[in-house]
Amino acid sequence: MGIAGSIIATAYWYYMNVLGHDDALASEIKAIQGNKASLPDPGIRRFNDAVELIAEGKLIEGRNALYALVATFPDSNRATEAKRIIGEINMDMMFSVETNPQKKKYIVQTGDSVGLIARKQETTIECLMRANGLFNHRLHPGDHLYVFPLDFEVVVDVSEKTVTLLRNYGEKKTLFKEYLAIDVRLPTYVRAPVELVISSRAAWSAGKQVDSANPLFVSADKWLMGNRRGANGPGLNIRAVPQAKPVVPTADPKTADAAVADAIEPGVFLQREDVEELYTIIRPGTAFKITR
Repeated sequence: MGIAGSIIATAYWYYMNVLGHDDALASEIKAIQGNKASLPDPGIRRFNDAVELIAEGKLIEGRNALYALVATFPDSNRATEAKRIIGEINMDMMFSVETNPQKKKYIVQTGDSVGLIARKQETTIECLMRANGLFNHRLHPGDHLYVFPLDFEVVVDVSEKTVTLLRNYGEKKTLFKEYLAIDVRLPTYVRAPVELVISSRAAWSAGKQVDSANPLFVSADKWLMGNRRGANGPGLNIRAVPQAKPVVPTADPKTADAAVADAIEPGVFLQREDVEELYTIIRPGTAFKITR
């Protein structure tokens, strides 16, 4: 039957025997929504089944079971953890030589640089370096690299304080990873819902911008800057939480309120490690949507 046939058969069995009952179960739950008694959470069993598959080394089957849980039971108290695990698996698989179906080999040519290759292959310098275990920008003609395109969409939900990363597969958008924001503060000139793009990226160290060739880059603060397509001027940044600006005491309440508001910078604030990860895989031009 072969490996491919075995995988297809296993996936079909799993769908028919595990996931195929979800629609019927969801319909039953909707039929008893009026009952005030607390209802069992059907997502718990699905979650446990998926985790068991992952523990057995069946990452794709387990991940697909988690996708089904999130789609069928979005209000389950296991949905957030399911999305977290989906994101970890997707990230690991993307950087794995064995499990990334979009990867291809690239042979370094005379005149190539990491920046040039990243632009040609629709990736980032940081992703190229991570995928190939590079510690500096030095390349030589004939070097073999693994490359793959980065085609994502970033969606910020202001109400839920989440940053969802969707991966584009042609016309289809699939959940890739979700991040919990520490805070989302929209500036007065950005009102949700709105469609922006990631216009630029920057790394800052001691008030100066540095690139990935600089030794200070590793510890630098990374920013992803969003704006309306073609617009100049201030936009909305994804970044780690900044240090609060000092507020000068004043006896005037109006002045005090204005000073406090000025001290709170607008932005989408994430854990530092989450910003680092996004900076690695988000290219300028990436769609950046703000919703409520």
